[in-house]
Amino acid sequence: MAEWNRKPGFDLAGKRALVVGCSNPAGRAIAEGLAEAGADVAIASATMDGDEVMEAKRIAKAVQAQGRTSLSQGWDVTLPTNVQVGYRQIAKEFGTPSILVYNADLPLARSIEKTTDVEFSRVQAVNQNGAFYAARTFLRGLPEGTPGRIIFVTSIFGERGVDNLSAYATAKAGVTGLSAAISQEAAARGVTSNCISTGWMDWTPGRGPDEIGQNLLLRFIPMRRFGKAEELAALAVLLSSDAAGYLNGQVFHVDGGVSQHL
Repeated sequence: MAEWNRKPGFDLAGKRALVVGCSNPAGRAIAEGLAEAGADVAIASATMDGDEVMEAKRIAKAVQAQGRTSLSQGWDVTLPTNVQVGYRQIAKEFGTPSILVYNADLPLARSIEKTTDVEFSRVQAVNQNGAFYAARTFLRGLPEGTPGRIIFVTSIFGERGVDNLSAYATAKAGVTGLSAAISQEAAARGVTSNCISTGWMDWTPGRGPDEIGQNLLLRFIPMRRFGKAEELAALAVLLSSDAAGYLNGQVFHVDGGVSQHL
């Protein structure tokens, strides 16, 4: 992307960011947005799924194409040791990040009665446990006196009741609680923790067709359309910036107004 005239406080030049999770388009959009704002951006997959690992590599190349430094790694965020080792390697080769974006996302649409123990555990492990491991590792590695930014990309489904999403809602609600706790624990260090809560996006499984006349769901979204990944990027840049130094412990909804309607 072309350079843009960044105002003081919004310029991320000289900052390093780590984006974890590339299974949906938000990972790419946020990484490219941070790079456009001047940050160097490292990328880590949340799982060792081949498609996600390859997407992490492609995102790193897109960041480099903007003239920023980047690298990619394959992580399994369900394993705390894997997260710790991967992070140390990033700190060694890339530098210590002061911005963490956790975008790992594993959806599951199934009634509570039919959800197996294995499915429930996996959904919690990727969405919630991995968020804890990544944030803990990030905070442990952040040098004393360095302000930090933690952003969790989560979902309104952790805040609003929706059929067949009990396991997923449990995990996403946990991430919101995690962010709230970190916002209190780490604030004195100059670290903020916030959530970007997405509604029905154009990658949401089971969303149906994009035409209002063919999709009853769209009638319940005030903007009458699904969200796009690039609509998360500007907010992520703001929350990563010095200008957002007093925005802490908040949940910002990017949902076309649907959370106010339901």
